[in-house]
Amino acid sequence: MNIISRFFLAMLPLVVAASGIAQDNTRTAEEIQERLDDPIGYLMDLHDRLVQAKNDKTRRQAHNLLKAEMFATFDQIDFWDTPTDSLAQRIGIVSSGDDEDRIAILTWNVEYEDRTNEYGGIILTRTNANVQVVTPLTFKASNARRNTLDSKARFTPKNWPGAIYYDILVQNQGNRPVYTLLGWDGADGLRNRKIIETMSANGSRIKFGIPIIDIGRGSVKRHILEYSDAVSTTLKWREDMGMIVMDHLSPSDPAMKGFTAYYGPDFTYDGFYWHRNHWVLKEDIEVRDTELKAPWNNPKNWRRRSRN
Repeated sequence: MNIISRFFLAMLPLVVAASGIAQDNTRTAEEIQERLDDPIGYLMDLHDRLVQAKNDKTRRQAHNLLKAEMFATFDQIDFWDTPTDSLAQRIGIVSSGDDEDRIAILTWNVEYEDRTNEYGGIILTRTNANVQVVTPLTFKASNARRNTLDSKARFTPKNWPGAIYYDILVQNQGNRPVYTLLGWDGADGLRNRKIIETMSANGSRIKFGIPIIDIGRGSVKRHILEYSDAVSTTLKWREDMGMIVMDHLSPSDPAMKGFTAYYGPDFTYDGFYWHRNHWVLKEDIEVRDTELKAPWNNPKNWRRRSRN
């Protein structure tokens, strides 16, 4: 039995008890051992359990267990030495950098019966000695079922606003890197969001919300596209254009202006380009290639497969 297996065998009863989930007695000891020998497969199985949950109580329990085991797993194994492509088909995984500047973010969601979402995640960074540090992301409990997302607020891992991140961009602001995350937020049954989130990281000292996004009326800490749950919206880094490209959103009826549940793409595009340590908005850009498919796995697809 290897070190990882012994660790999980020791921790599993504690984690299960803490999460309020009784052990699954339908599994044989051999099956449990096989999962402990394959920690990534184990996390995938826990995520499947979350997706397949039949009610909010079991979803919440499965979510708590996944959060605990995600932290415990990467507290013991090195992310950059572990193949995670299969796990990336289940959750959002983005990474960047080299040596002690490496960073990775793993995020996922749980959708409740009222169509609101809760999120879980961890951030992996390195110390100056190139040792991996795991920082859990705690979804902002005081405003978990939020109706709005503040574009000017600053957050920490302990009051994280939540999203599934599917791309990470790194720029230098002076001598320090700043990170730009592209993410998706399921919001509620009427609206979705795509988010340009900004972040700084110095070891385990992580902040969300850096004022580097210039929208023409001053700087904001994140840019939010809020739109109807019935449509799809593009938010994507285009290497060939050197820009973050996004759909311009408009209401389906001018009378619905301000009601983002009625917003969708109007077949024009805006973008952000990096200039003088800021993302600068450029409106009504020309996009020759309009086949802008999202480079990620939409959680809605998991929902459809699990509930049909």
